[in-house]
Amino acid sequence: MYKQQIFQTDKQLPESYRWQILSFLRYNFPDGFLGDNEGRDWLHNPQDKPIHITISTDNNILISYCAVVQKLLKHNKQSYLCYGLTGVMTYPPFRSKGFGNRVVEMGTQIIKNSNADIGLFNCAKELKDFYAKSGWIPMEKSTTLVGKKDNPLPSNELLMMLFLSDKAISKKSDFENIPIYFGEDT
Repeated sequence: MYKQQIFQTDKQLPESYRWQILSFLRYNFPDGFLGDNEGRDWLHNPQDKPIHITISTDNNILISYCAVVQKLLKHNKQSYLCYGLTGVMTYPPFRSKGFGNRVVEMGTQIIKNSNADIGLFNCAKELKDFYAKSGWIPMEKSTTLVGKKDNPLPSNELLMMLFLSDKAISKKSDFENIPIYFGEDT
């Protein structure tokens, strides 16, 4: 049997899950663990108010994970409350069984039920259809800038978005035509 759980704070997330997630991320996304982050033992920046979504076995072996994070995004002289998905993962023995889809659906519903103006995250281009199944819009003409604010670089990943508030819906073309500074990507 499997358990689906949502943990509203870092403190609620069981330590065993945290270490399983960190191990997966360290192995699959080593860039997030270089330099100053070499000894990183945290999942997400606490100021991003992560909500953790897990699917595990009854004996707490992690199967799939996703986090919902939030931040204020300033774009073209507007401020948007932005929520996004991050850390989406499914351990290889459990892939192609719908677990990843389930955590993405749960995360997407949290975002849609929030007070967010937009949903936004970057992903590998080959994952476009995977996220589109949950309602995410691939922004193939958009440019996302990441890194240090004084010298950002274009991301080579695909921007996925949800337009939720009236303000965001009316400014969709701004996100298509004006580069978006996403911030430092850790």
